[in-house]
Parts: sequence; structure tokens; C-alpha cells
Amino acid sequence: MEELRKLLSFNKRERVAIISIMVAILALLLFSLWHRSPAPLDEVTFHNLDSLLALRQAALDEQERSDSLVLFPFDPNTMTEEEGRRLGLTEGQVRNILNYRNKGGKFRIQSDFAKLYTIGEEDYARLEPYIMLPVSMPKKEHVYPTQYEETKPEPREIPHVELNTVDSATLVELPQIGSYFAMRILEYRERLGGYVDREQLREVKGIDSTRFDIISPYIEIETVALRTIDVNRDDFKTLLRHPYLNYEQVKRIFNQREQRGMIKNWAQLEALIQEEGEVNPWLERYVKY
Repeated sequence: MEELRKLLSFNKRERVAIISIMVAILALLLFSLWHRSPAPLDEVTFHNLDSLLALRQAALDEQERSDSLVLFPFDPNTMTEEEGRRLGLTEGQVRNILNYRNKGGKFRIQSDFAKLYTIGEEDYARLEPYIMLPVSMPKKEHVYPTQYEETKPEPREIPHVELNTVDSATLVELPQIGSYFAMRILEYRERLGGYVDREQLREVKGIDSTRFDIISPYIEIETVALRTIDVNRDDFKTLLRHPYLNYEQVKRIFNQREQRGMIKNWAQLEALIQEEGEVNPWLERYVKY
């Protein structure tokens, strides 16, 4: 018994060593448990989850839409609304095609279909093989006047357009105005709030003096539905969006509103902004107080 007691007894240095080892083992266990424990639910961020789910759903919807399309031969001169939707065209594209036809427009060759500015390059490339129209106009055979009566092609009638209500399908009927310039004219009309004078077409990028002189006789202007800007109430971005106001001029308008009060008339507005750049005289037609 005495021998066993001596065997199990430790001196001071041995006891310190044993206790140190046990403390180290305990620390390792605690560290292991803490390191593996999952973060609390409220610390996990899910702020991007809704966006990811929405993108995923949009991709699935687009894939489902693409898979459901069944392309078939069609003639854009007789295509119905239902057929347009089955071909994958949007409501706006179908409406543009029907408006073009209702105004007397006719698709003669395949590339005519691409002239509508709502028909993008991808849409045309996808539908081109199914358009039931010739690729180009057939060449006329030479006819000898001594054998047949010579016929002259009828001159194409050029429409007169009201610039604030015309659509792109009608604009492309004007000489030297294709889908590109039609799109630019309509985009600038939107920025202005409407045209007040045909001379404003010179401000559209690409409309030079020669092109303007050609189309000017066919342009009419009605300003009944002109969209104006309120210099005393509209926000900074709305005023800055107008082509006739620059950043410094809009800053002056806001400083006047905040420090001195409302702008009462055109003379006051013109004097206020003329130091910050040229004042377009047509701006007066777009301003209300």
C-alpha cells in the first residue's frame, strides 16, 4: 500500500506540469467548439438574395419565352397582331408595324422590315429567313419602245408631317430620312417637350443645311401639346434635362428660388442665366412660372 501511495504521489514541479497540460487541453477544446459553431441567424446577410432570385427568375422567364417561340413564314404586309406576338415581337413593335401599314406604308423587300426603328438588329437577324418578301427588287427587262409602250414609274408621294405627333414609320417616308434620323428627331422632340419651330431640326445631330432644306417644305408644327418646365417647382434633374439649360444656369435658378424667392417672368429669368451661357430664345416658349 505504501508502495502504491509513493507511486501516485507527485512533487510540486510535476503537479504544475500536469495542471498546465490540462489547461492547454481544455483551451484547445473550447477553441474547437467556438470555431465550428455557426454564426447566429441574425448575423447572416441576405441583402442580395432578392436581387439574385429576381435575376434568376428573369432568366428562366426569358428562356421559357424563347423556347415557346415557333417561327414561321410571314408577310409583314398582312401579319396580324396575334402572329406578331407568336413571332416574339413586343406590343410596341407590333403597334409600330400596324401604324406604318395604316398610313399607307408597304414592305417591298426584306430589308424594308428593318427600317422601322423599333426592329433591332437581333430581331431582324432572327426573323429575316422567315420574311416572305424578295431579297431585292427584280431587275426590269429592257423594253424596246418600238415594240411596247414605254411606261414610267409613278413618282412616290411625299407626305406632309406634323412634327409633334408624327411617328417613325411616317418620318422615314421623307426624303433622306431613314430610321436613324427618324429616331434622332423623335428623341430630341422628347428632350425638348415638343418642337416650336422647324428650324430646331438643325439642332438634331446629323441634320445639316442640305438635308434640312430638302425636308423643310414637308414639315408642319402644332404647339398645342407642348410640354413646359416650371422653373419655380421642378427639381434639379428635370430642369437640367432640357437642352436649352446648362448646369450653371440651373444652379443659378435654384439659388434664386432658395435665397431670393420665385422667378416671376421671362425678363427676370433671362437676366439671371445669361451670364452662365448663351440663352436660346426658344427657351421662353418652354417655361412657366
